[in-house]
Amino acid sequence: GLSRLFRNLYGISLRLARVTPGEVWHPDVRKLEVVDETSGVIGWIYADLFARRGKPSGAAHYTVRCSRRADDDDAHRDLEHVWDEDTLKAVQLSDKFENAHRARIPGTEGVFQLPVVVLLCESARPTARKGPTILAWHEVLTLFHEMGHAMHSMIGRTEYQNVSGTRCATDFVELPSILMEHFLQSPKVLSLFDIKGNMTTGSTHHHEDPCRSIDTHTQILLAALDQIYHSPAALSPEFDSTAALAMLYESRGLIPYVPGTSWQTQFGHLFGYGATYYSYLFDRAIASRVWRKLFADDPLNRETGERYKTGILKFGGGKDPWHMVSTLLDAPEMVNGDAEAMAEVGRWKIEDEVSVPGRH
Repeated sequence: GLSRLFRNLYGISLRLARVTPGEVWHPDVRKLEVVDETSGVIGWIYADLFARRGKPSGAAHYTVRCSRRADDDDAHRDLEHVWDEDTLKAVQLSDKFENAHRARIPGTEGVFQLPVVVLLCESARPTARKGPTILAWHEVLTLFHEMGHAMHSMIGRTEYQNVSGTRCATDFVELPSILMEHFLQSPKVLSLFDIKGNMTTGSTHHHEDPCRSIDTHTQILLAALDQIYHSPAALSPEFDSTAALAMLYESRGLIPYVPGTSWQTQFGHLFGYGATYYSYLFDRAIASRVWRKLFADDPLNRETGERYKTGILKFGGGKDPWHMVSTLLDAPEMVNGDAEAMAEVGRWKIEDEVSVPGRH
């Protein structure tokens, strides 16, 4: 179903690939070739989808090898200042890995290193007794979210590795992943998964979450807490992170703070998303607007998918995201990314709620 969706949108398919001995870290891991209809293989996704003992919990997307231009490397000087044998072996191993898969992309100047990413989920493993795994709605939503990140990594083609794919502004990185969740709400998209043709195209499969407003309010509180913890107030010797949490929840929360608790110690995004946790809400508003303006009426339109692919996904972090979004939405007033542009996104609000917090 996802392969058929990407083929409709981007001319890209997912194809199961064979693995060599020792290539994957667990027998459950599946290697997917990402195949463009004109360029051939453009990257690989290692899908580790099932929960197991010892595996990190949660869902995430990790870059193993990014896409970048490689034909103008100064590779012959890599070993110029290497004196010890261990470092020499490490550099040679790195070079071998990086040089393994490179290709010329039609319509793009230069030779590019092809990306490799890992996609993690934690669905129940199928068994002989219980049969195939039936995913809960939130698990399918999570899979779509992470695949949005994966496509960003696969399609992005930049000169430098540090701006490749998802290596972009933090308050922009969740846009492709959250937008992917919107496609799951479309009966036309869901029909791509119905290979037996039993689904009525006009039927609705939208799953309303009765607690979604509470979830959104919680996300607002967490974004505010993140800002407090990264403000000048945190530099004071008297600053108490638990007291700040309690004050925020007492003044803005729906549920009062419980004395003796320190929930912030479990807020992992404080590290990876320091001072930018608002990005989830921010990108939900932008993704909602992109969905309504471009895809809602015809979510499988190839021309629209190509416009999004070449206008957003292709550039990774190599182009100002405000310029890309303003062009995509035909909203020149947003091109500067100033306070007024931020306020405009705030006025959009979240028109179509789909996102579930906690993904990466």
